[in-house]
Amino acid sequence: MAGKSHVKRILFLIGEREFVSVQERLLHIPSRLAKSGFSVDVVTYKEELHEKAESFYKNTSNVKTIFLKSKPLIWSPQQRDDFVKIFIKHTFDFFIPDTDLKYWKTSAFDDFRGHIASYAFSGLESDYDLLIMPLPSSDEPPTTECDVFYSTLVFYAKEKGIPIVGLQIYPAIHTPPLFLRILDYFVVKEESELQYYQQYDISPERIFVLDDQLENYCITTVEDVYKNLMFDEQIAIGKDELGILIVNHSKYRPQIIEALQALSRLNIKKSTFFYKRGYYVRELSEDQIVDEILKPYIEKTGGNYYIVQEGSLVKLIMMCDIVVSATYIIPLGFAVKHFKDAVVYNPLVKTLDIHDNVSFVNNKDALAGVIMESYSKKQSRMSMTDIMKRILS
Repeated sequence: MAGKSHVKRILFLIGEREFVSVQERLLHIPSRLAKSGFSVDVVTYKEELHEKAESFYKNTSNVKTIFLKSKPLIWSPQQRDDFVKIFIKHTFDFFIPDTDLKYWKTSAFDDFRGHIASYAFSGLESDYDLLIMPLPSSDEPPTTECDVFYSTLVFYAKEKGIPIVGLQIYPAIHTPPLFLRILDYFVVKEESELQYYQQYDISPERIFVLDDQLENYCITTVEDVYKNLMFDEQIAIGKDELGILIVNHSKYRPQIIEALQALSRLNIKKSTFFYKRGYYVRELSEDQIVDEILKPYIEKTGGNYYIVQEGSLVKLIMMCDIVVSATYIIPLGFAVKHFKDAVVYNPLVKTLDIHDNVSFVNNKDALAGVIMESYSKKQSRMSMTDIMKRILS
């Protein structure tokens, strides 16, 4: 009988300053990796961070939190002097560029001696397949305790031959130069950061652009109240499916029906959200009209479908991948600004190539093409799961 496949184990480091910069968004990365089949140990040195992580992951399988408590180190003056002598020995022939001034003369008795670590960490003994850590900033460097924490676990990974992956939270230009030599792989937010690292002869195979919309936001320091809506897990839309939002309109019911018919022809995994709008025709309510006239077509779209009441349009836009309407409405422009696709389908309107980056189509084949293009675009985006699988393959 064939043995079970090895579950890849990931060690995920969290430092205090990096956590403060992105808040709990950073914690979503391990949980999403765990849902993809990885086993993730989230380790930190701060009791407060550990408590937050424990609370965050209390209902998440395959994620374990580890608290590494620092141990104080007390060095005698003689020991500090010995460390300085070792430092001078190893840097004796180093000169400050374009001068005859030796490097140790400017740093050994101040910078080096004054920053000898007074903390130590131990107790991590498990084997891992990968280590992930947020890249610190030279502009706002980590605390001494965090510095020792990172250094200890990076040294641990190097000794064990564990690949190290850095998450680009701060601007790439603020990455400490030492990390250009230490890290095996870099996960960045945009192409410009990839190009920055290539200037330092880091091969493209070692740099990955994280363009999954939610995960990219997880390592972004600027909070966006609209993007926060993407974390709602009441209705989860996976990477392998397309979230499609149909905005109803009382004047264009035939067009809405045709749009639903176009959806039913697409052989892809999809979740369809039908957004109702308040409208009454004498004694008939919008609910009755949708149930009697439109619901049969909604049911034939395939996959999951949801008929949603008014009042949650922005939230639905942020959760979905593409918005379809029978006429141009302001929320379509909002969707595009938040990197969602938007399309107006109406056979009675002349096709426009583009308006406010919204597509205009007037036949079902063209609508199906726009939706399939949106699906292909989503599949091509790189997620942390995709990156980890590439690294570990």
